[in-house]
Amino acid sequence: MAYDGNHASRRSVLGAVGGAGAAALAGCLGGGDDIEYVRPIEIESFPVEEYESEVNVWNWYTDWVDWHTDEFQESYEGIDRVYSQAYSGPSEWYSRLEAGNDEIDNICATNEWVVRAMDNDYLEPLPVEQMEAWDVLDPLAREDAEEYYGRDGEVYAIPESIVMQPSLTYNTEYFSSPPDSWGVLWDEDLAGMMFMEDWPEVSCRIAALYTGQDPNDPDDFEEIEEVLMQQRDLNVTYWNEFSSAMEMFIDEEVVVGPLRDGRTWMAQFLNDAPIDYAVPEEGMMYTYDNFVIPTGAPNPRASAAWIEHGGQIPSRVQLFAEMGYVPPIENLEDELTEVVSEEEAAFADWLDPDELIFVEPLDEETLDRYDEIWTTVVAG
Repeated sequence: MAYDGNHASRRSVLGAVGGAGAAALAGCLGGGDDIEYVRPIEIESFPVEEYESEVNVWNWYTDWVDWHTDEFQESYEGIDRVYSQAYSGPSEWYSRLEAGNDEIDNICATNEWVVRAMDNDYLEPLPVEQMEAWDVLDPLAREDAEEYYGRDGEVYAIPESIVMQPSLTYNTEYFSSPPDSWGVLWDEDLAGMMFMEDWPEVSCRIAALYTGQDPNDPDDFEEIEEVLMQQRDLNVTYWNEFSSAMEMFIDEEVVVGPLRDGRTWMAQFLNDAPIDYAVPEEGMMYTYDNFVIPTGAPNPRASAAWIEHGGQIPSRVQLFAEMGYVPPIENLEDELTEVVSEEEAAFADWLDPDELIFVEPLDEETLDRYDEIWTTVVAG
């Protein structure tokens, strides 16, 4: 789960966002008109020539949505209503798709929920060959999307951001050098100065790496449970809310623990906290948040336009400038230094393929075993 239930940083925005734009790119069909329904995959070129007058977006990058809404409406005159909804967990939008979607046009969805929705025919394929939002992706993101979000030659999701899942975050004043292993979370000298995340897929994967196993396909669940039980009493808490976890670092209640790179960036650059991330020798796990269009989206043209506009480089780098989440694009450092300081841009320099482990969707057996292990560990 890449999701961060409370992404607010430079700004905050929830609910409906309106306003008319200028500098039109194309023509608006108008909401509520009797217009021919077009599947996104049938759109032949961008910018779209005709589109609806509104779009309903579910995206937890709320500060970026606020910024992008203004830019989007300036480019697409006639899309005068952008309804934006933040959510605390993917099950909120997924349950609506299960019930039969006729409201949501666009979702920022995490990796495993994209695959789950695809497997149940809840997503529309995207016309990626026509989209700059696809062309600007770096080779790693494009290859991952084709492998995991592709079916029968069609692609159902375009990565919006690449996310540490999780980051190994630490206090730079406490540590004289960055911790070089996930094993730091088993250091008894740090008892009462660390935390773990209260989510089995993250914590069990960390334990798998610590014990030398493949976090996506472990072969010794008993060892994972054993080391997590050993680690249990070293923690201040098992956290389940991102902003609270970040505040614990800012307030120096903890000096090391799993977080996310975006929250680490916010603490460092927006709150002047002495924290950073380390790259452990066992590897850095990563995932994506993705643009998707659900089946039944009432405004498919406007939704595709939202992805295409939001997926272009100026929009992507603004996500980092607003919230510290890294856009998976080529020439990343050069693009970022156009909008942020060199120090901030350097924060995003963690995409070394030799150090990265993709958080693959887990099979049901592994998911169940991780859940069982974590239930036992938390219960003590």
